[in-house]
Amino acid sequence: MNKRSVLTIAIIFGLALLSTGCPQPKTTDKVEKKDKDAKAADRPKVAFVSNNAYQFWTFAQKGAEKAAGEFDVELEFKKPQDGSVEVQQEIINTLINRGFKGIAVSPNEPKNTLSYYKTKVHSQVALVMTDNDLPDASARRCYIGTHNYRAGRGAGELVKKAYPKGGKIAIFVGLIDSTNAVERRQGVLDVLSGKDLKDMDKITATDAANFDLGNGYTLLATKVDGSDVKNCQAQAEDLLVKHPDVDCMIGLWEYNPPAMLRAVKGSANKSKPLIVAFDENPDTLKGIRNGEVVGTIVQDPYQFGYQSIKVLSSLARGKDDVLKTWPGITSNGSIFVEHQTITKDNIDAFEKKVKEILGN
Repeated sequence: MNKRSVLTIAIIFGLALLSTGCPQPKTTDKVEKKDKDAKAADRPKVAFVSNNAYQFWTFAQKGAEKAAGEFDVELEFKKPQDGSVEVQQEIINTLINRGFKGIAVSPNEPKNTLSYYKTKVHSQVALVMTDNDLPDASARRCYIGTHNYRAGRGAGELVKKAYPKGGKIAIFVGLIDSTNAVERRQGVLDVLSGKDLKDMDKITATDAANFDLGNGYTLLATKVDGSDVKNCQAQAEDLLVKHPDVDCMIGLWEYNPPAMLRAVKGSANKSKPLIVAFDENPDTLKGIRNGEVVGTIVQDPYQFGYQSIKVLSSLARGKDDVLKTWPGITSNGSIFVEHQTITKDNIDAFEKKVKEILGN
């Protein structure tokens, strides 16, 4: 048999295999793949950008992921280790360049970055502020988070519960120019001053020291640590040395109370101040059980994440009227998520809920 005959037989045999022995893609398979590709192309990309990487945002991520699945969007959740403005903006710029249609942000330094969000972000993507709002509502589509002034008042009530006749207090926070920090701090101070308000009015100077609040309460100082947990602890240790008579220390951000607890435990002072906290850090909850923490004001970061992505899933698809009928939205586009006060009385039920969210 010559080479041409061998080649001819091989070709015929190969054609036979193709027509009989080797399965060809079914028409239905091609249609299903086409439908799947079309659906993927229709799925808008949205993102959530926190202002730091603390555990608080793990709850928000769980909620965001749940909403992404329910409302069929592609989600990226960013938790920058470096809680700086520069890093946060670099992340946002990259997301915009990659074609993301909507972004939820907890902005660092909202007052100083307002122009950036108003001119470079809001015009290009659907922008939602969460946990921390911008001072100009026109620079975003909506705010989703705690009514921070009223949450601050809740913390003030915890101080009054522990020290009904008055006392010396100190407040700790990461960044004092953040909207949530300003509002929480003022809520605490207004309650202790006896002001019955639903919304914030005048602001007590951030550098106020040994300030008489009335009703027997004195604000020793407001300590700002730049979102640095080690700096927070160092400042707490310094305050305990300079003011051994401090009665209560109030931490406005999640990592503050645990850092303050470590400082109090390491102090040589005979009198140990109690702590009033924000958020659900495990050390804070342990402190409540041990009687070292009066209580904590917890937000609902799971809902921050869930509701933010739910809103963005519509805005990213061009459904711009979704917020017009959103339940409970205020005239300036704020969607408030209820806070809760956790003390020894309800800590068991709360911890059970936390474990369910985290899957522990």
